Parts: sequence; structure tokens; C-alpha cells
Amino acid sequence: MRPDARFSLVFVTLLVLLSELAWGQSAGSAIHTGTRRALLIGINEYQAVPSLAGSVNDIAAMQAVLTTRWGFDSRNIRTLRDRAATRAGILGALTQFVREAGPNDITYVHYSGHGSQVQDLTGDEKDGLDETLVPYDGRTSGVPDITDDELDAIFSKLHAASALIVLDSCHSGTATRSMEIRTRSVPRDTRMDLYRQSTTATRAIVRGTQAHHVLMSGAAADQEALDGPIDGEYRGFFSYALSRSLATSAPNASPRAIFASVERELGRIKSQVGRNSMPEPQLEGPPGLLEGPVFGAASQADAPAAGAARLAWLEVRPEGDGKVTLVNGVLLGAAPGSTWSIYGPGETSFAPGRALAVARVAVAAGKDSQAMLESATARVAPASRAVMLISAAAAPRFPIHLVEMPAQRRHEIETVLRRTILEIAIVAAGEPARFLIDVQGDTLRLLTADGLQVLGTFDARTGQWGEAVARLVSRSANAAELLALDNPTSALRVTVQAAGAPAPATRDIVFASTRPSELRFRPLGAPRSSINSLQLVVSVSGDAYLTIVDVDSGGNVNLLFPNKAQRDAFIPDGRVSANQPVLIPDSLAPGNRAGFFWDYGPPAGIDTIRVFASTDIETARLIRQRVFTLQQATGAQAAESARRVAQGFDGLRRDLSGLATRGIVVAADEGLPGTGSGVSQVADWAAATLTISIHE
Repeated sequence: MRPDARFSLVFVTLLVLLSELAWGQSAGSAIHTGTRRALLIGINEYQAVPSLAGSVNDIAAMQAVLTTRWGFDSRNIRTLRDRAATRAGILGALTQFVREAGPNDITYVHYSGHGSQVQDLTGDEKDGLDETLVPYDGRTSGVPDITDDELDAIFSKLHAASALIVLDSCHSGTATRSMEIRTRSVPRDTRMDLYRQSTTATRAIVRGTQAHHVLMSGAAADQEALDGPIDGEYRGFFSYALSRSLATSAPNASPRAIFASVERELGRIKSQVGRNSMPEPQLEGPPGLLEGPVFGAASQADAPAAGAARLAWLEVRPEGDGKVTLVNGVLLGAAPGSTWSIYGPGETSFAPGRALAVARVAVAAGKDSQAMLESATARVAPASRAVMLISAAAAPRFPIHLVEMPAQRRHEIETVLRRTILEIAIVAAGEPARFLIDVQGDTLRLLTADGLQVLGTFDARTGQWGEAVARLVSRSANAAELLALDNPTSALRVTVQAAGAPAPATRDIVFASTRPSELRFRPLGAPRSSINSLQLVVSVSGDAYLTIVDVDSGGNVNLLFPNKAQRDAFIPDGRVSANQPVLIPDSLAPGNRAGFFWDYGPPAGIDTIRVFASTDIETARLIRQRVFTLQQATGAQAAESARRVAQGFDGLRRDLSGLATRGIVVAADEGLPGTGSGVSQVADWAAATLTISIHE
């Protein structure tokens, strides 16, 4: 990305604008006393360009996160939706927002909608193009887009303690073949006379390494910003990942930490929508700011804002007969199948294992979610609060859309699919699909939901391809199930990477990747290396027991660690110490301490590795036993295997959700030397993911 035009080359921009005064304060300076204010702009419906589906939901979800997690008062949050978000409306709202912001304020601006490009008239862009936002009335007669130059001129006058500005749009112009997954871009505007009238030469804040701001982008300008269904609701993919990250981040979370969390969440979305890759986030700014709190100076962020909680939460309304309503639950991911921990009214700490009840969402009703309590004896008071415990499971059916083809060929393909995939749903154009199938001559192709990536090609002249397609579909579903086993309430943090992967960057520009790590088959007798034999570097923020699970390219579920080949002296019981990275296996040389290796052989494809960490051995054993059962289930034919694995994952979800209210308590013996007051520890668990691409 060009160093002098990074702002204009992004389709999703996160800027933290910090004045020299605010960031020059010492650690002992006064606690923030200003106002937290936000401006949220979302456009689904346009006058003259194609509509989107997720933009308005983006800003509604972000408002919920800002108010419940970060202490923003709803009276200080202004929203512009659809018809209100005209060019004049947006520029006027931004100008007023900047004018009203005080020097001690914490400010946030979010735009979700279309982006585009126009010829650069000021000579500051090496590619000759300015990036633009497309307002509701954009591309109508006499209405130009809003250029990055105009935004720069406005934001250069913002003198708040900190400002977070998100632009979830793109300029790549990439098209998809799906009506459900759309790109947030429209073709370049060629009406240059309109822009000559409004050209601004000021570019006061765009150079991230020279000014007090941090820049995060969801992808480069030649990648697509996506809008589509996630967890049953239409959202911008990046906005969704960002809202999930901000919902669970610590009060002093840095832009680098937020960035890493967004990247992990995009990995889960990738699996859910059946893609092999996603747009790649980028982070830019002075190193000191990349490590500082995202919402203000350290002295401000260390003290929670009034009304802020450790996690974003939903209001709970009891309905009787074991039913509850999670108010506006859809906005925070309360999709059918998700599990939520319920705490009392006014709760802010949401301690693991201390929930009063657990509820599982049964159905969405508008923006609310209807859920059933897991225990018939649980009692929930009005205005209780719920936080997500485990994400929604993969859809119980596999929606597949058959792209336009001759009727006879369609009938033949449907027959094979229904025979080999028990839970398949053949959906029409315009309905949510997880995969597409098309036929080119005698070749049948399985495609991602947007039609941009080919997952497999097969000979369409016979029905022999059915089992292979079923395996690919099953692999995607099993990986999605595995990634849904996440615990946002956890106090643990787990990191995992392949040995030999580059260390996290400390420079002012960080290029992340949502692409999988790559390994190759190890030929018989060939020496082991980081290219053909996997080693993992794992670190946990607290003392924990590790369990490592794999969904391989055939859809099989495998328990990688602990394993039967492991030597007794190598990480006994999988127990690791806090903040002490461990290498598993310890060496690729013969006679290593581990007693095993993870070599790769056929078939080629994608492996999803999930590392679980639990504070108690009982939870670790529970996970291991369930995974071992799943491992036995994946030897059957594809259809039967998918059914048995889905049942196994459901059982594991219920086991883990049960820990929220009856977390195992480990209490030290107060009579033993060095045990202090005998502080108890509630069982807690967390997980991290690594994706591996296997080649010949």
C-alpha cells in the first residue's frame, strides 16, 4: 500500500485521532471527564445504485456495543439511516459532530454503505484516483460522491481526546454471483465537472505515520468488502467482526489487539459462509499508538466509563414457562442455536461460571430472540442481562443453489445430492445459500456462496461425484461447528500459530492475512521440516490444560493432543503455565521429547485446528472425551457421518454451556503454607484457531 495514500486505498478505515495534548499527558494525569459521543451512518436503500442489506444493522449493532460495553449514553449517539444520509445530510452531520466535540471527548464515527472512486484532481494520489463514499442520493443529477479529500478536511478540525472512525465500504468493484452476498462498491464516477466544483486541496491527517492517528482497513482497494447473512442476519462482514471484537475487548485494548480479534472473527465468518479466503485487514500508525488504548489515553481507559460493563450485553425479559426474550438479540448475534449466560440486573463483571441461568435461542422474532432456559428450575428477574456464551451452531441443513442449467441436468444433480447429503436444502435464487453448483460442459463445480471461489471440480457425466461433494460440504459444516465453540465470557486468552510463522510486526504498518498457513505432503523417507510437518506455538494467559482438535480436508474430526503416542514426561495432562509459550511437538528431529509428529499426506485441502484451554482438568477431559467420540463417528459414509458428528457437537455444546452456572470450583487448602486466603477459582475455558492449507 502506498505510504502517502493509505487512507484512500482502503474500503474499511479505522482511525484513532489523538491530539498531541491528550497523548502527551503523563500516566498520573486526571481521569477523563469529557463526553462519549458517536455518529453512526448506515445506508441500505439508494436512489440510483444497487441496494445493500446489512448497513443499517451494522450501525444498530454498533450502537448496542457502544452503550452496553463502552459507556456511551444513547442521547449522545446520532444516527443517519437511508434517506437521511444524503450528501448534504452526511457532510452536515460530520461538520456538526466535529464542531461539538470537546478536547476531552471520546468520539466514534461509523459509515456502512457503498464506496467508489473518482479521478484525482489534486495530484495527491499516485494511482490518479480518489476514493469516495456514496451517499443515499449519490449518482443522481448534480450530486457528487463524498471524496476522501473532503473527509480529510473535516476530520483535520477534530480536536477530541480520541476519535475512532470506521468506513465500511470498498472501491474494488468486484462482482459476486450471489444475490445474498454483495460487494459494497459501485463503478467509478466519471462526472468530473461535479468534482471540480468541490475540490479541496487539504489533506491534513491522511499520513498515519506522521500524525496522531491509527489506521485499520479490512482489505486493500483491489479486494471486496462484503455484505451478507451472518448468524441469520444481514451485516457487513468487517463491521460484524469489529462489533464482536469491541463487545469483548478489555477497557484498555489496543488497536493491535482489536485488529487481531477482528482477524480471528473473520476466520469464523469465512468458515460459516463457505469461503476459502476473506479480505485481509491492515493496520497502520505510529508504534506507540498501536499499543495504546483504542478509546483514549491509558489513564482514561483504565477506569471504566460510567455504565460500562466487561462485555456487551442484552436485556432479558422473562416470559414464563422457561421462556425468555433477549431484547434486540439479533443485533448481537443471538441466532437460533446460540447459548447465552444470564446474570442479574445491573451486572457488569459477568464472572465465568457465576451465571444464574443459561438460555438457548430457539427462534428470532424481528430484532428480538426467543430462548429457552436450559434448567426448568432457573428463575430470571426482569431486566436481567445476558452475554453470549457459545455462538450459533452451523445451520442444520446445507442450503445449496443450483445455478441456471438445463432441467434434465438439474434433476440428475438434485437426485445425487439428496441421496448423499441427508440435510440438504435446494434453494432458489435470492434465498440464502451456503454453496453454489454450476455445470460447464461435462464439469460440475462446487462454489462458495458468492460464486467467486471454486471448492472442487468433478465429472458431471456420472453420479460418482456425489460422495466427494458431500465430504466437502461436511468438512465446511464440521469446521463451522468447531469454530462456533467459542466462549466470549472467558477471562483466558489463547494464541496459536504455526512454528516458523513470522512474528507479530512492531513497525508502523502491519499486514495481516486471513489466508491459511501452507504445508505440503511429506514424501516417505523425506526429512521433516516446517514445510511438511506441523508444529504449533501455543500460549495461554493463565495456567491451563490444552486440548487440540482438527477437522481435516475430508471432514474428519481428530484429537491431535493429547494423544496415545505422547511421552508421559511431555506436557503431562496437557498442562501449561501462564504466558509461557510451548512448542508442540518440541522438535522435528528423531527421538524428540514429545514422542510424536504431525506429518501431512493426501488428500489435499483445508484443515481447521482448534486449540482449547481450560483452567481445570475436568473440563479438558470432557472436551477430549467428546472429541474422541466424534473421531469415531467420522468413519461412516458422508451422509451418516454428518448426522452423527452434528449430534456429537451438539452434546459438547451442552456440556460446555453447563459450566456457566456450575463452574467447577478449585479452592486452595488454607492450612497449607503459601496458600494465602484460599481464593477459589471457577472453571473457565477459551479457544483459538489456525487454518492449514495442504498441497502436494
